[in-house]
Amino acid sequence: MKIGLLVSDLAQLEAAAGWGYEYAETVPQVLGLDDAELRRLALAQLQRSPLPLRSLCGFIPDPQGQGLMVVGPAADLGRLRAFVRRVFGLMQEAGIGVIGYGSGGSRWVPEEFPRQRALEQVREFLQLCGEEGEVFGVRVALEPYNRDDANLLNEVPEALEVVRQVGHPRAQLMADFFHMWLNGESLAVLEPAGPHLIHAHIAEPGRGRPQSTPAEHAAFIQTLKQAGYQGLLTQTGPLPAYGSPAEAAAALKAAR
Repeated sequence: MKIGLLVSDLAQLEAAAGWGYEYAETVPQVLGLDDAELRRLALAQLQRSPLPLRSLCGFIPDPQGQGLMVVGPAADLGRLRAFVRRVFGLMQEAGIGVIGYGSGGSRWVPEEFPRQRALEQVREFLQLCGEEGEVFGVRVALEPYNRDDANLLNEVPEALEVVRQVGHPRAQLMADFFHMWLNGESLAVLEPAGPHLIHAHIAEPGRGRPQSTPAEHAAFIQTLKQAGYQGLLTQTGPLPAYGSPAEAAAALKAAR
């Protein structure tokens, strides 16, 4: 299992390497998804970086504003496919293998919209991602979200069932300590999910709850390991239980 750090700027790569992280994750906009010159500069910077960039998150920012809703009456698979091709093309160019699909706003089910149809729309989107993933050599990982940030596919078993129904090897599942903690999910749900897990996140849930502990972080990592997961684990936010990013990186690596 590799331990990485989410960065909001490629200038942070050198510091993350110094802290002991083994790779970095970012969002497509940092790599110039919508800006050709920024893209050229970002890709050149990655070639010089002491730390590889191996994953992305933040798949669909501002889905309503961009007309990229995955569920609901405004969902447009043609528009989504064009967007996915842009993101996956960037990933291919940058040598990035996996992107998480959380983007809770894109799958927020409107009132009175049939939930079964919304689930069908998510399956259609994941099938689309799988098909395009074959072309570009990348994978997408469905991320269950906490109930404040999404009203569909909140828990690991729900997302696992959708992934199984889609049945595409390039459209799989991720686990996030942050969302599982906020949902009160047992780590035991990760074991049956193991064969479909291709990405993982960890961060401090906070939001007025007691601070998570190193023992709980280690338990999350050990449960992933017991489920057969040996992929990437990205720290996507602060972990106040540790005194510094370097201490967090060392603790997470020691727990794997």
